[in-house]
Amino acid sequence: MTTEKGSVALARPEVRRRSQVLGTQVISQANGARLGVVSEVWADLEARQVLVLGVLERAFAGSPRLLELQQVTALGQDAILVPSDEVFEDLNLEGLSRVVGSEVVTEEGIRLGKVKDFEFNSVSGLISGLILSSLGLTFLPGFILSTYLLPADEIVSVGGDRLIVADGAETRLTQLAKGILETLGLGKPPWLAAGASAPALPRSTAEAEAEERYEEAYAEEYAAEEAEEEDVYAEAEPEPPPPRPASSPVSEQPAWEQEYPQEETSPPPPEPAPPPSRDSDPWEENAGEPA
Repeated sequence: MTTEKGSVALARPEVRRRSQVLGTQVISQANGARLGVVSEVWADLEARQVLVLGVLERAFAGSPRLLELQQVTALGQDAILVPSDEVFEDLNLEGLSRVVGSEVVTEEGIRLGKVKDFEFNSVSGLISGLILSSLGLTFLPGFILSTYLLPADEIVSVGGDRLIVADGAETRLTQLAKGILETLGLGKPPWLAAGASAPALPRSTAEAEAEERYEEAYAEEYAAEEAEEEDVYAEAEPEPPPPRPASSPVSEQPAWEQEYPQEETSPPPPEPAPPPSRDSDPWEENAGEPA
């Protein structure tokens, strides 16, 4: 989709959003006539470039006339300048997309949300980033649903209303606005709501690799310290005494008896004979003896 008419940029190229371009007046430089307002933006997602603008003579009235972006001489914040009112053409929109509402999924199948808006260069039309939300509804402000910026370089392929982005793209998202639902804990990013293990906010690849190396080094150091402690405890633990022989056990003399041996004692003296009973008569005891 090309034209022989060249364009001269009268304004410094800058990044604009689709939402900022919608509703902007289109002015003819030839006579200063107001030609309408921008109602739609079409882009080639394969080329990642905005190519066509739709212009309505009156807001919400009739069908839009088509204007190639390269026909624009200046795309400002308040107005879009074109050479004349003859810039509109009957263009074929086959292969072009409005981009908004497209679902974004990683190669692993992790859903990142839908495109709510996108950023592009005001002169070249090259798309630099996609703005995602969980629903992709353009009329919902950012303070209700959180929005995230995804670099356009993450796009791997395009199929219908679905964009396939590189694995791990959820870690490279930049949060633009935190919605009130997320603040209240009622809403989560799609990749977390689906049970994915990716973090909500991005971390660079270098940080992730450094953390992984640290965890490996810590695990090795911890394992070495644990093995060293086991060796120390093994050396300090006394060996068990050898088993006693099967013979009859010999009672050991207490330590206090070993230090102070018991002296040998003589046998006790015999007990004296009991005295004669008073009831017995000594003459009767000596009756059988001769006088």
